[in-house]
Amino acid sequence: MCLAVAVLVVAPTGQVQAAIIQYTISVHVTAADASPGSYVSWAFSGVPATFSGTFDADDTVTGSISNFALTVGGLDIATSHPDSEEAENNFDPTSLLLDWGGYHTLVNSFVGFGDLADVGFIEGASPPVNYVVAIEDNDDLPLDPFYDYTQNWVGTYSIAPSTAVVPEPSSIAMFGIGALGLLGYSRRRRQTSAAA
Repeated sequence: MCLAVAVLVVAPTGQVQAAIIQYTISVHVTAADASPGSYVSWAFSGVPATFSGTFDADDTVTGSISNFALTVGGLDIATSHPDSEEAENNFDPTSLLLDWGGYHTLVNSFVGFGDLADVGFIEGASPPVNYVVAIEDNDDLPLDPFYDYTQNWVGTYSIAPSTAVVPEPSSIAMFGIGALGLLGYSRRRRQTSAAA
């Protein structure tokens, strides 16, 4: 009886528990326009340059991200270019690849991570999977190497978990109860064997 109870209690702890954890994203700007366009003024002290930020995501399933915090060239990406209905907002914890697109509603500028062809309104040859680009509708800027749009800057990104997964309190409690049940069964069995 004790063994059956212990097994039933321990079994749920073997299931994968969903966990929202924080990830660190690093953007490595490899090229930037020397004279930013009329819409957005990106400020770079030098190129190449690296910028870091964070976001939260479920580490067990592919899905959306939250609490996106990243400043590139003096501009907060999440604030100045929030993700929109037209844009992708998808993170794969297995491959650590991000498809995120933010469109500035007041000015015609866009920041995208990943393959922007997935967004629908940007066509072009597929870039590297970890591509990041800031583009705007301004004929004075150089063309992006993959899309028929003018660019403010281009680069690559990398993502890594920045915090450990913390088990849910219920999982810890269930594991403890299961362990105590097994310990009690083992002790009772030893006592029975000694008495015999």
